[in-house]
Amino acid sequence: MVQSTQFGSYCSTAEYESNVHTLALSANYQATEKLQLNAGITYNKAEDSWNWDFSDRPDLQFTSATGTAGTADPGYSTESQNNNLDEYSDLSYEQYELTVGGQYNFTDAFYTKASFTYDIFDAQEEFVYGDEDGTAYRGYVGFGWIF
Repeated sequence: MVQSTQFGSYCSTAEYESNVHTLALSANYQATEKLQLNAGITYNKAEDSWNWDFSDRPDLQFTSATGTAGTADPGYSTESQNNNLDEYSDLSYEQYELTVGGQYNFTDAFYTKASFTYDIFDAQEEFVYGDEDGTAYRGYVGFGWIF
């Protein structure tokens, strides 16, 4: 007997659309001969969506050695679970990033840099890990030597 085995469901339509927009503004200011200041703001807006249409697999056909045709049990169907992908795959968020920093030159060869960034993440939809709204702070201070 010759038989083909397939399980689950299959996708008859798969469409994906992604829109991402970014606006970034930055400024540098030479405050003194030794001090340079900078600031920046970045705005991101992203929207992604999937349109997947799943269907049950058709009955599988097999032919025996004597030529008798029949159908095989297709196993399991995940059509209902797969059609939930549309809901789980919609992504919509806005992100704001504000940064201020500067550099101070102690000498021509020795300097320090510092920066502070504040992030705001506003998710319009729950995505893979649930509600991903939040804020974050990060900063650094570093020293450099030019040789």
